[in-house]
Amino acid sequence: MEWRRDPFPKVLQFVGGEGALETGQASFAIRAPMTCVIPRNRKHRIVDTLGKPLSLYGICLDDPQFPSASLVQAACGEIRTVSDFRRVQRIEGWLRELLVEERLQQADFEDAQLCLITWILVELSRAPKSSVTQIVDSRHRVEAYLQGLEKEFWKSEDIDSVAATLGLSRRRFTQLFRELAGESWQRRVTQLRMNYALELLRTTGVSIRSIAFECGYKDLTHFYRVFKQAHGVSPGAYRDSGTTGKER
Repeated sequence: MEWRRDPFPKVLQFVGGEGALETGQASFAIRAPMTCVIPRNRKHRIVDTLGKPLSLYGICLDDPQFPSASLVQAACGEIRTVSDFRRVQRIEGWLRELLVEERLQQADFEDAQLCLITWILVELSRAPKSSVTQIVDSRHRVEAYLQGLEKEFWKSEDIDSVAATLGLSRRRFTQLFRELAGESWQRRVTQLRMNYALELLRTTGVSIRSIAFECGYKDLTHFYRVFKQAHGVSPGAYRDSGTTGKER
């Protein structure tokens, strides 16, 4: 690819291959899957590794009507790469939806595309600015997942789907998770959900059904059962009495 300088910021999603993103002042190693951000008017070029050409999609943010210039600036204000496995997976998923909307052009597809681009930009704006190290080995992938789990414990997923998302067998994921967390995946997820439930019960008047939903439980009865097993009292009794129950 020749050197270029675009009058708009852009997001590049690398889905295959290896290479480098060069800016004149720096060179960033690229190994798919990875997301790269190029600010407006930044000189750059992409160089493929011999025998491993890069495959990518690009989102060019050249629409002056985009609803939030501050969001674009937060997400695309500086050149950087994002390689956190879970974060890149989410961006890749939204990109796929974006392409489907473009192909099918159903009713209000442009609004749907705008929503998807917004989600991508929000994800990028929340990514650590220092996220430039490619996460390639299985231990690092599980470490990154474990860090993200602190804020994503509510997701409706099971251990098999998590392992598959990280490109690992169930056995390997279970082994690495226990080594890094000191406990099983199910126990950690339950602990995080219960801690959040306790916080909501103590500090809000939100209904117990809503709390169960926010914590990731579809079945209210299951939430009651797990809560009582963890704390010795029902959610309602905990809220009414102010007791801390029994901690496990």
